[in-house]
Amino acid sequence: MNQLALVFGVTMLAVISPGADFAMVSRNSYLYGRQAGILSALGIAASCWTHVFYAVFLLSSMQVILPDLLLYVRYAGAAYLLYVGIRTILSGSAIEEAEERVSLVTPSRSFLDGFLTNALNPKTAVFVISLYTQVIGPASPLSYALMCGMMISLCHLAWFVAVSYVLSQSATRRWILARAGTFNRVIGVFLVCIGLALGFFDHGGAHS
Repeated sequence: MNQLALVFGVTMLAVISPGADFAMVSRNSYLYGRQAGILSALGIAASCWTHVFYAVFLLSSMQVILPDLLLYVRYAGAAYLLYVGIRTILSGSAIEEAEERVSLVTPSRSFLDGFLTNALNPKTAVFVISLYTQVIGPASPLSYALMCGMMISLCHLAWFVAVSYVLSQSATRRWILARAGTFNRVIGVFLVCIGLALGFFDHGGAHS
């Protein structure tokens, strides 16, 4: 129980620290509404299992076959965040334009936004791998390792659903959309900066 509490505490600290996942859920929540934000949160929670899967089952073999795997993930994640960031900066600023775009955002697109942002985030990969190698332990029973994976996924889901609820409240969303141009530029620049940091400067770290 003490180790589970430690896993929970470390995971929550990592989840609530601002990063690409937070920026993506925030963007989709205020721009497209609560459903889009929650679906992005579900995508992030589902994507956590990709990191858990290779940390539990494939880590040792992957390090032999692809020793630079995290490097490739970092570059792919950087490219994706740059794309989304630039797209956000260039998006419209009027409330009417933002409302019209809601109909163009499908549930699968919202889910995929969250899934890809997390799956291609090397910080999440490094965090999960570090947690499994240093805290949970590679010799832990499979059932316990999967239980910790469930905790990691649910922590991400709970936090980002809460973020979505706050930012998609009618009053909050109206206030943000009235200043959509500014918020789009801020979120977009934030995503671009994270992408540039991942692509050119970031060789460590472990938050979502």
